[in-house]
Formats: sequence, C-alpha cells, structure tokens
Amino acid sequence: MRSTVIATVLGVLVAISAGDALAAPFAGTGHAGIGGKVDGLKARDQALERARKVALEAAIEQIGAGDPTARNQVLAAPGVWTRSYRVLRQDDDGATATAVVSVEIDTARLAKALASPGAGGPASTLVVLPALELRTSECPPALEGELRRALVAAGVVRDVAAGSAGPVLSASLQCRKLGTVAYPRQVAVREELQLSGAAPAVATGFGEDAQAAAGDAMTRLIGLVTRDLAKQPDGLAIRVAAPWPAARVRRLERALRDSVVGVQSVRVGSVASDGAVTLQVEGGLTAEELQARLPAVLVPGATLVVGEVESSHVVHIRMQAVAAP
Repeated sequence: MRSTVIATVLGVLVAISAGDALAAPFAGTGHAGIGGKVDGLKARDQALERARKVALEAAIEQIGAGDPTARNQVLAAPGVWTRSYRVLRQDDDGATATAVVSVEIDTARLAKALASPGAGGPASTLVVLPALELRTSECPPALEGELRRALVAAGVVRDVAAGSAGPVLSASLQCRKLGTVAYPRQVAVREELQLSGAAPAVATGFGEDAQAAAGDAMTRLIGLVTRDLAKQPDGLAIRVAAPWPAARVRRLERALRDSVVGVQSVRVGSVASDGAVTLQVEGGLTAEELQARLPAVLVPGATLVVGEVESSHVVHIRMQAVAAP
C-alpha cells in the first residue's frame, strides 16, 4: 500500500490581504478507482478533485441553497470555490485512490452566489435582450454555458434559446493561456469579452489548471460586464465616517461585492476634507434596501454602525474597531 500524507497548502486565493477573505474550513473525502486507462497517479488526481467538490457541497448544505439552479451553477465550477485547500490524506491501495482535504471556502461570497437568480428581482435599469449570440476563441467549451447562465442570472438576457424572436446580444469571448505564473504558482488565463455596443472587458484568472483558471477569469468578467451594463441614475452611495485605517475600506468594498445580493460593483468615489470616504455602489438596490442589508455585512476587524439615508441615495455608516478579547 502506497501512502502519502501531505500537510501543505496547495491552493492559494488571490486577495488584497490575508485578512480580506471571510473563509471557513470544510472537510471532503473523495475516491477513484484504479484500472484500465486510469493509473494510480490519475486516480489520485480524480480523488482529490472529488474531495474538493464534496467539501463545496458541505458548505452549500450549511448555508442552504433554496434555488436548484443557483446550486447547480456553483457546483458546475467547483474549482473556482475550492482553490485554497490542505491535503490531509492521499493514498491508494492498488485498486482505489483516496483523498481527504480541508478546504477554505469564502462563505459570504458563496451565500451570495447561492441566492436565487431572481432574488430581489433584476435591476430595472439593465439592458435586457431576449437572446445571446456568442462566438468563442480558444476557450474551454464549458465557459460558453457558464457565461450564458451568468448573464441570465444577472438579468442581462431573458432567453438563450436558439432562434428566439427579437433583438440579439452579440458577443465574442477570447481566451489566452499565459502559462504558470511565479506567484502563486498557478496557471493564468486571460479572457476578453466583447459585447456589441460596449467596450471590451478583460480579466485574468488563476487556477490549478487551465480550466479552473478560465472559470476564475469568467467570474471576474461577469462582475465587470454587469457593472458596465447596469445604470444607477441616482448615484447610490455609502458615506463612511472615520474610515481608518484605509485597509478597512478595501475590506468593506470586498465584503459588499461578495456578500450583498444586488450589489454588482463598489468603488471609491471621493474623500471629504474630514476624511470621510464615499463609496459608489452599482446594482439593483434602492438606498433603503441597501441600508437594510448592511447590518449583516461582516468586515474583518470592524463592525458597521448603519445610519440614516440622505437625499434618497446616500447611506451613512461608521466602522468601529472590534474590541480585543
């Protein structure tokens, strides 16, 4: 019996800082048979991949996914959600390979992805077209379906069936493998998405292989595209009083993007003379809806004190440091 116990982090999440991600560990066990064209090494890889997916399923069960479509969309790309993991056990007995892993999963971001595609309703200001016509170049076949599902979930297109009546959103998706980068020693893939009538969106993703990296890049592209297609005439904003240190503002931006359903993008709009920072928020929420969801936002090292809504589009908040235990 050949056995290897590995206690090293094999996946790395790309984040602004180590404290920015709100992640929780989930265990997973996977098995794969050895025989025929599947040798021991390939079986171990398969067992590892299945163990990571089992860990993702455990996270989904803990959070609770009421919408089957959202759950299936997440499970269709497990590598995107399980990039940071430890292999606790990996071995085979000559017939079956086994892997046991502990995976760090960003539960806030996952909870947002698991929300029903129709939760809160699509933004009424989105450009909605009935069909999507997509041309791809050098991209994994699975990306086309992933892009279509994401655009439907975002409310950009209503129907992706071939031959749909009405106007068509034409798009082209190009992928280019950049090879393995020195840090974090992962494969990088750059994707460019061109929608008719819009500027090209470019994003780079990272993963253990080209398929995982392409999926990561696609997730980033969707965020860029939905941000550009969404229009917020009222200029929805959050005014953050006493936003020191500056790292907390970056953490707040990430938490809003990853955990608040209806928020598509967040950026710093201005800094007042008293140091207060105004964040511009794009998405399908009203100021009152955003105000109601802010108390549930978790920011590492700080708690949010939510204030009033000013001029129907500015939500006032203050970040207070968490007292040391």
